[in-house]
Amino acid sequence: MLLEYLDEFKDIDFLKALKDYELLILSKLKYIFEGSNEYELDLRNFLRFENLERDKLDSLIDYLLIILLSHTPYFNAFVKNYAEMKKFDVLKNLPNKISVWEFIKTASKSRNNDLHLERLDLENGYVDVTEVKEIYAREFIRVELKKLGDMAKQAKLPDEDIIKDLLNEINNYLKDKVKYEQIEGIKALNYKGNIPLEWHPPCIRGILNDILSGGSPSHYARRSFVVYWFCAKFNPNLRPLNDKGELVNIPATDIASEEEIERFIDEIIEMFKNVEDFDEKKTRYYISHNIGYKVADHITHCEYCKNWQSDGGKGLSYYCKPDEICKKKFIIHPLDYLCYNINRHLKKERFKKMKKEDRNGNNK
Repeated sequence: MLLEYLDEFKDIDFLKALKDYELLILSKLKYIFEGSNEYELDLRNFLRFENLERDKLDSLIDYLLIILLSHTPYFNAFVKNYAEMKKFDVLKNLPNKISVWEFIKTASKSRNNDLHLERLDLENGYVDVTEVKEIYAREFIRVELKKLGDMAKQAKLPDEDIIKDLLNEINNYLKDKVKYEQIEGIKALNYKGNIPLEWHPPCIRGILNDILSGGSPSHYARRSFVVYWFCAKFNPNLRPLNDKGELVNIPATDIASEEEIERFIDEIIEMFKNVEDFDEKKTRYYISHNIGYKVADHITHCEYCKNWQSDGGKGLSYYCKPDEICKKKFIIHPLDYLCYNINRHLKKERFKKMKKEDRNGNNK
């Protein structure tokens, strides 16, 4: 498996490897997304002329693919397919009980609710994973690949034709294989027009990107996103605490009509369809619960910024990447970021209108 050879691959000539194995890289990509049998044939043909063991060459192709795909919008989809395909290799050697520290290394990064430690039996420092072995195996691979991808993403790829050509081939191939809708914007209270994505805070954009591209945000990240998106659409001025510091417990129907709420839930369901553990019935229930509709009598608020930074293992800090607007002292909640951008835009529009009226007056 790839992880066994990582240390050896770190010193390879990256550009030479891309040129040597271009055919195999594209063939493996099709194997991962289509299950194409051509890859095994291509791999055997290469091995006739290469002094490499099969598993090592196969792992090298994976390594090159990870680096390339980390610089595309399709990395999450690749990780999802790859982990599903390779989980059986991990299962072969996975015991029913594993060290709690080994378990935590994967579970703490997986953001999969089924791997919460409190849901499993823990005895003498070992976690019984019998009931979740397949989930653990898949998440083990996904976590390791995400870690490699995050590191690869930080490095700028050389400006070489072989890289440009391969990235074009990959993007052109995957744009038809990985379908997800780009969200252009939403309506907001007292503002006419679509809200550009950049008006939303980095944390929300990060979760949205993970949702749309097949990632697996934590339960808390999903909840914060759903409630933020609901408030952004119907009342961006709503905060968890009122002016007296009291918790604001109101149902969704205090913010929007039932028809609007049902339409909103359907829109969110569509967004979540690419998420790895998507289940429409459960998703619909949790959305309704989070916004305080039918299955709950009050909204569960999006967390304040301080709770994203010190999240207590909720998987929020992963998305908390403050920009210059976030650093302004009055931005203490994700919706503050949105309201700041709306107000800034409206001021610019008013200023333009005043200048236009002034010019028209002077021309009379």
